[in-house]
Amino acid sequence: MDNKFEKINIDEYKKNQKNNTLILNQENKKIIIFHLENNYFSDVYENNNPFKIEKIFFINGNIKEKALAFNNGASVGTWYHFDETGRLIKEENTDEGYDFKPEDVVKYCESHKIKLPKGYQDSGYKTSVYKKEIDGKKVWQISYVIAVGKEEFIEEIILDGKTGKLIKKKQVSYINN
Repeated sequence: MDNKFEKINIDEYKKNQKNNTLILNQENKKIIIFHLENNYFSDVYENNNPFKIEKIFFINGNIKEKALAFNNGASVGTWYHFDETGRLIKEENTDEGYDFKPEDVVKYCESHKIKLPKGYQDSGYKTSVYKKEIDGKKVWQISYVIAVGKEEFIEEIILDGKTGKLIKKKQVSYINN
């Protein structure tokens, strides 16, 4: 991930898309490109990686924004913003105030046997990781499916964004259709 200019090939997209979506399968990654209103969107999923690259392009094909994010969740690191000519106009640190870093969240999930989606996942409930603010405190919210006997639940945990300490844990019903 860098702050360099990029351009999407709109002609290739238009020629190869189906139902406003183009799926590109490459050696170790899958790229999903779609058009919505006045923007093109691209998500790049690398196999065995809990993070994806999100990109938004102006209608002229020039990059508008790009960032790294959990495959199903919050942006991490620097979010880059560009003007319509492709000039970098802003760099936003999405991890500001989070001493417990995204990599720490991944380690926490691994050590607590919480399965993070790695690479592209096309169906099923996927563990989500979001950044939130609760009572003025930055936190991580992790939601995932657990089985208790024959029933499945969504377990939601809240971790302190500074220390990673567990603040709250709750279960809600989950109906898997």
